[in-house]
Amino acid sequence: MQRARQLRRRVPERRRGGAAQGRTRGLARGLRLSLDPDRVLSGCARLSPDGPLALGFSGGGDSAALLHLLADLAARDARSLHALIVDHGLRSESAGEAERAAAAAEVAGATPRILRWETPRPGQAAARSARHRLLASACREIGANTLFLAHTLEDRVETLRMRLARPGGWRGFASMARLDPSPAWPEGRGLALARPLLDARRADLRAFLRDRGAGWIDDPSNVDARYERVRWRARLDPDDAANRRLLALSDAALRTDAAVRTCAAGLIADGARFEAWGGARLDAGVFAHADEAVALRAMETLVMAMSGEAGGPSPEQTAAMLDALASRRGHAAAGAMLTSEGVLGRDPGAAAGRADGTPGAPALRLSPGETGVFDGRFEIVAGADAVLIRAAGADGEAWDRRAPAPLRPGGACVAPDSRRDSAASCLDIDARVRFLGPERCAHLLLRKADRACLDADGCGDATPRTGEAGVNAHIVG
Repeated sequence: MQRARQLRRRVPERRRGGAAQGRTRGLARGLRLSLDPDRVLSGCARLSPDGPLALGFSGGGDSAALLHLLADLAARDARSLHALIVDHGLRSESAGEAERAAAAAEVAGATPRILRWETPRPGQAAARSARHRLLASACREIGANTLFLAHTLEDRVETLRMRLARPGGWRGFASMARLDPSPAWPEGRGLALARPLLDARRADLRAFLRDRGAGWIDDPSNVDARYERVRWRARLDPDDAANRRLLALSDAALRTDAAVRTCAAGLIADGARFEAWGGARLDAGVFAHADEAVALRAMETLVMAMSGEAGGPSPEQTAAMLDALASRRGHAAAGAMLTSEGVLGRDPGAAAGRADGTPGAPALRLSPGETGVFDGRFEIVAGADAVLIRAAGADGEAWDRRAPAPLRPGGACVAPDSRRDSAASCLDIDARVRFLGPERCAHLLLRKADRACLDADGCGDATPRTGEAGVNAHIVG
């Protein structure tokens, strides 16, 4: 922190467009500094006010600059700082690069941790998904509820240009907010992604590092023209008038998205009642009177919460599910099923497996005292017994009768691990089960300060009680 203040004392501030700008040693004469270290530190403290600090760290110039800024915050507030380094294993050099990044993080005062993707496969989408799962799991283990990422102004412009080149609606422009929910599920439940450098340019971050006498590691993939982002990067200038208009459009889209999310959360609170067996009873009349964009977002969120799947329904699937609710007819899509009575739950075929041999959700085994998540829908804490959790399947008729019959095979059966062959094995056991549907909705729609309206007390019986489907129960209903 003291070093950052020393840097700022040498940089005369000039306000333009609401952002603090200036000059620093290491920048070419005439260039304006887009990085205000004190302002970034204050923003980081607001985004993560307490607990361990966690950073997704590659060793590159962007994440190295944020590492040094977070190290100042950690020293000032006596907090631990963790540099989480993902080794995707897609190149032979990646292991050595991860080790060098870990060494650099340790020198800066952070505790490094290398996270290795054990089953690497090609494709940027697969790598991104694996990266977020690994980072989210590590944050949960160290007790961090915010993961800092070093995305810059250039990253934001590149992302917008890439989305502009593809078909899609306005939501494609509502990207890279300063605070977003982790896309990993269930690993990322309760985890926020924080991006405090969205106004900073890469050149200024490297100038900041040079001023400190700190280095960084250049990733060769950042200049590999096989990647779409790299091709855009080579020809983009954030100061270009068209890109400035694009950024303004994105700002407007982010504001609109925040409003839609907030209204969708209100619609769910008014028009959906979560139930401990893993479903939600929807009020078709309440949904019918909502704005279309709000109703679609609420339905999209509910489908994800009931299915437990990491990905969401397509716009077409969401619209079809909303139309089915209005028409009071059954419909299944994206791992969820809606009954004609307006009850939304897990698609039994997706949970228990389909007749064509498509497998369902894998069984979950827990040792005494261990915690796990089954099918992205239920968090189970084993008590004194080891337990096996599986989809109810053919045993669904023995399930809690509050669930509609068509949805019962998608329920979760919790049994002693040594007795797994029939419904008779689902005896009372010492295990606590919690339906994650309300938490998933809050995770997707609300920021940390606004989640109270979707807690268990405000959304029906979301936490099972003894004698119904909770502690010492055998079937989650």
